[in-house]
Amino acid sequence: MTGLLLASRPARAESAHFALQGGTWGLGPNAEHALAVQLEFRPGVRWWWIRPTGGLLQSGDGTQYWFAGALLEIPLPLGLTVAPGFAPGLRTVNGTRNLGSVLLFKSSVELGLSVLPGLRALMSFAHISNGKLAAPNPGVELLMFGVELSLE
Repeated sequence: MTGLLLASRPARAESAHFALQGGTWGLGPNAEHALAVQLEFRPGVRWWWIRPTGGLLQSGDGTQYWFAGALLEIPLPLGLTVAPGFAPGLRTVNGTRNLGSVLLFKSSVELGLSVLPGLRALMSFAHISNGKLAAPNPGVELLMFGVELSLE
C-alpha cells in the first residue's frame, strides 16, 4: 500500500543536504558514555515529506555504523521541523559495547530550526539496537546536536 502511494506521486527535486552532528553515545546513569559523531547525506529528492538519508556514525568506544533509511520531515511554524526516522545499517567496526549483531536498526527523532537560508540547527535523539535479532540486545541511546547545510 505504501509503495503504491509513493509511486503515485513523483519525487520532488530540491537541493541535497549534508548534516554533521556530535553528542553523547550512551545515556542514563548506568550506560557507558562516549563521544559520537555522525556524518549524513540527504539527497535532493523527497516524496511528500519523506526524505532518504544515509551516513556514518562513529562512536568514541570504537563502534562504526553505516546506515541508510528515511526521515519523515514535518514542517512546523516558525521554521521548525520535526523528523522521525528509521535507518537500518551495518556495524562495520566493533566497539567495547556488544550490540549483539552486525545488522542494527536506528530509530530517531530530530528537531530542526532554520537559522539562515541553507543552514539549519539540529538536535536529535536516537536508539540503536539489533531489534531482538540476536542476544544480547542492549541497545544504545544517543543525544546529538549539529547543523544541516544545503549543497546548492
